[in-house]
Amino acid sequence: MATSINLDIANRVDITTRRGDTFTLELTFKDEDGVAIDLSSGYEWMMQVREADTSTTALLDGDSNDDLANDFGFTGDNNGLLTITASSTVMAGIEGGIYVYDLQSSQGSTVITWMYGIFKVNEDVSE
Repeated sequence: MATSINLDIANRVDITTRRGDTFTLELTFKDEDGVAIDLSSGYEWMMQVREADTSTTALLDGDSNDDLANDFGFTGDNNGLLTITASSTVMAGIEGGIYVYDLQSSQGSTVITWMYGIFKVNEDVSE
C-alpha cells in the first residue's frame, strides 16, 4: 500500500531571457503514452512572473481568458505545440533580475500547473 501520493505533475524549468528582446517560447505537450495533446481548442492558459512566490502582484501577466492580462500571448495547435510570446516592448519594461513564474492551463473545471521555476531577465546594452 502506498504511503504517499504526489499529484503535482509540474516540472521545474528555469527560463533565461533578455530585457527588451521579443520573448518566444515553444513547448510540446504529450500525454503519458507520448501522444501529442491537442491544444488547438478547449484550453485556457495563464503565465505570471512575480518577484517571489509570495508576491501579491505580477510583473508580467498573461491570461488567455482575460484581455487585461495580456503581457503573454498563447497559441496552441493540434500537434501539442504551445507558443508563448511577449513583445519586445513588454520585455523592455522588466528590469534585469531573477524572478519566479508558473504556467497553468484550465480545461473546463480542471486546472493544471505544467511548469514553474526561475525567470531570469538579463540586462540589455542596446536601446
